[in-house]
Amino acid sequence: MGVRARSWVAGGLAVVLVGLLVAIGLVVTSRDSVDAELTAAQQDVAAAARAEALAFLTVDHQDMDPLIDAVLAGATGEFAEQYESQRETLTREAVRTEATSVPEVVALGVGDQDADSATVLVAANSTVTNTGTGGEGQVRYYRLRLELVREDDRWLTDNLQFVR
Repeated sequence: MGVRARSWVAGGLAVVLVGLLVAIGLVVTSRDSVDAELTAAQQDVAAAARAEALAFLTVDHQDMDPLIDAVLAGATGEFAEQYESQRETLTREAVRTEATSVPEVVALGVGDQDADSATVLVAANSTVTNTGTGGEGQVRYYRLRLELVREDDRWLTDNLQFVR
């Protein structure tokens, strides 16, 4: 490649680089307004997913019924049926092991979303105590994938899975 060709290539790359930097600057500048719009559009689904993840991860061996009811209040379909069918087992095991779990959502991201469905990934930590921990709280780390559907203007969890 000759000197002239190299200078054209270098000049072309410089123009592309400047264009890219300008575009990045525009994206960064306008990203706040785009995020605000996305946040407004996703606010309901994010709130529903956060509430369901917290309800799902909360355990108190002294009073499981309202905790299970809270999960079911945000659930629908097969997930609600499966969770309801485990009510007695969940309560019995929590009491047997004297379990408590106090969760916090540390990150949440709304993935695919349309008018009637959404996928949300949740990272949560929970301080767990039970007979196996000797009464000492141990932090557990959970990653959840929630599939939500819109029913009667409410976002409900149709599927919840642990992910790695």
